[in-house]
Amino acid sequence: MDYRRAREAIENARYVTIVGHLNPDADTLGTGLGLWWILKEMGKRVDAVYMSHPLPQMLSFLPAFGKIKHAVDARSDLILSVDCGSFDRLGIERPEKAVVVNIDHHRSNTAYGDIDLVEPDYSCAAEVAFRLALSAGWDIPRSAAINFYTALISDTGYFGYEGVNARVFDFAKALLQLGADAEWSARMLRENQPLCKMRLLPKVLETLTLHLQGRAAGLHVTRRMLESAGATVNETDDMVNYARALATVEVGFLIREEEAGGLKVSLRSKSKADVGRIAVAFGGGGHIRAAGFTVYGMEHDMLVEKLLYMIKEEIEA
Repeated sequence: MDYRRAREAIENARYVTIVGHLNPDADTLGTGLGLWWILKEMGKRVDAVYMSHPLPQMLSFLPAFGKIKHAVDARSDLILSVDCGSFDRLGIERPEKAVVVNIDHHRSNTAYGDIDLVEPDYSCAAEVAFRLALSAGWDIPRSAAINFYTALISDTGYFGYEGVNARVFDFAKALLQLGADAEWSARMLRENQPLCKMRLLPKVLETLTLHLQGRAAGLHVTRRMLESAGATVNETDDMVNYARALATVEVGFLIREEEAGGLKVSLRSKSKADVGRIAVAFGGGGHIRAAGFTVYGMEHDMLVEKLLYMIKEEIEA
């Protein structure tokens, strides 16, 4: 992994733009805003750009959330992509002259950068960004540590997901020593939910269906549900976990209707199924236990049928 080239590209850049994936979660926001603080400390001209609007207000507690922009400045000579497996998910045009540094931890990453820092064994994109900062010898201010720590606990399920190891706890320890507050970050993630999400949740849970003798469970979110609850797609991000949480279920999935007519699928598994492999087969990506994809021109029932066929193969493999 070429951390030296990434350091040189960033230090030599005149105008850096940090970009995260569409419908950003805590990892892409925490990683991007953490790097924003580090580069600001270095005296760099830097923007944090996320093309989705509105942004998830439940994450508005992240330091520098209010500094986020929604357009890439034409003067940018370096694009720092964070937590994004493919360039198209950034929602921007690829600049002709700007260097792209790709910072990610998704196994399905397409290596689209001029410089790729992709660590599939890492807990979150923030861990890759932290390693870059350490290897470069950059100062990491407290605000960056807070952002990175929030990314970490979100993407590890508060240290409860597969892959959490001693290195992950060393990372957490380092962030706490830099000033991150474990209790505050956890409380803000858990207890900063908007009312519209609480109104949406029972509507979504009513759609719960069991499949494959209880080994798979599905949820469905329609545009009408979102409108009636006054919610946005941001409020649905973690609802797939309710499907996986059932005792007999190995794979949970959530299908959400998109504005453009597509169907967005989120997949979660417990211990047997590689849902990342399923997502890749549909043109998406992710991890072994958490992945997703979007399809267009396919009816809901047909999608469920194809999905269940692949889930059954994974469970029984």
